Amino acid sequence: MGRLARAGAALVLAGSLAAPNAEAAAPIVGVAPSYGPAAVADVPNAAAILRRIWLPELDAGFDAQGLAVDQGAVYVSGYRSDSVGLHRGPCRVVRIDPDSGGETGRLEVPSPCGHAGGLALGGDGTLYIADTHMLFALPLAQAFGPAKPQFRRFPLGPGLVGSLAVSTPDGIWLGTYREDGPGRLFRFPAATLAGLRDGEVLGVAQAAAVMTVPDHAQGAAIGAGALWVARSELGWGTLDRFDPSSGAPQRRFRIAPGVEGIAFDGAGRLWAVSEAGARHYYDRPFAGLVEPFFPLVFALDLSRLE
Repeated sequence: MGRLARAGAALVLAGSLAAPNAEAAAPIVGVAPSYGPAAVADVPNAAAILRRIWLPELDAGFDAQGLAVDQGAVYVSGYRSDSVGLHRGPCRVVRIDPDSGGETGRLEVPSPCGHAGGLALGGDGTLYIADTHMLFALPLAQAFGPAKPQFRRFPLGPGLVGSLAVSTPDGIWLGTYREDGPGRLFRFPAATLAGLRDGEVLGVAQAAAVMTVPDHAQGAAIGAGALWVARSELGWGTLDRFDPSSGAPQRRFRIAPGVEGIAFDGAGRLWAVSEAGARHYYDRPFAGLVEPFFPLVFALDLSRLE
């Protein structure tokens, strides 16, 4: 799988800024924040965007990180921060109606969660929230009900960081984020995760497979015959397609800046979330610079990417 990183420089770079009216077919639903410009930024491959939703809780400082999708709902994990230099805070998962953009539920993730960088749904109905050094798990059916949620907590062992998470029918993948080189994705079967006791350490030795991913990997998803990796910083974003078996890079597309978690829905659309324009960045720009404003959940038609 190491070929993925070694061949990263050979990816074909595709896509350009869309025409200003390319997003006209995708009005933004949900509740707009009270801060920011009157319109979101023009972004690359805007013509591929099918749905745009304002992130909930933007005024309260919510910074989106992970994303998962199931029938009738989009789930976004993140943290609240009031300081541009602080990238941790109280964690939350919000459930969003994909049609109206309205928030339909919220799950408070307990300490020591401080980032909630990855979110995944296992095929057995378990919701996983990946934090930097801890994996939280609970049945999705109990996550947004009236009763107090009962989390299982699995400390992550050496070499395993919960920067991103991938939903699969037979378990989940957990991945590391690096800026100075490639990161790695580790696959954990559902049976392995189900057999863990609350408080038991999850380590790399329990992974059934390992795959290399490029630098700046913020999210990943498997679907449409490929592994897709979202890469970004606040000023740029790309979506990289890889062969899921060999790890060979196939193509790179420019997409919205600040993209974080990604996930496929049952119709084959790829959903994504961007933190570009999160309040704690926007209100206190670094060195006087304001990043592109695009704090949205959005769905992509991959056939329209250029």
